[in-house]
Amino acid sequence: MNFPERLRYLRKSAKISQQTLGNAMNVTKVSISGYETGNRKPDTDTLQKLADYFDVSIDYLLGRSETKETRATYHSKTMEKEITIKEATILTQLQKYPTLYDHLINDPEKTVLQLYRLWSFLEEEKQNKNL
Repeated sequence: MNFPERLRYLRKSAKISQQTLGNAMNVTKVSISGYETGNRKPDTDTLQKLADYFDVSIDYLLGRSETKETRATYHSKTMEKEITIKEATILTQLQKYPTLYDHLINDPEKTVLQLYRLWSFLEEEKQNKNL
């Protein structure tokens, strides 16, 4: 997905009009329409405002990454403690697999246990092949 498609997707997912987004960005509805059609490109300040508004990384907004959430979002989900860079990296990689990620978010204990069983099975199979 490129920038125009990603912006349109985010705006429609948020159920807001081009006018509403334009007002929030301090640009016209025509500018937002231009961004979504690819006829215009936002300046760096507007790009940052768009990323902040939708709480996504600029790389995600530009279509360079499939990772939607920012580190700030991860932090808000783990209110009791700040996550490490290593943990954020793992979460970022997991988001490439939406079904698995959703299962981990919704039922982490069960999903981690299932993943551990799968990992153990694969390790055992690997050892059996080496015999």
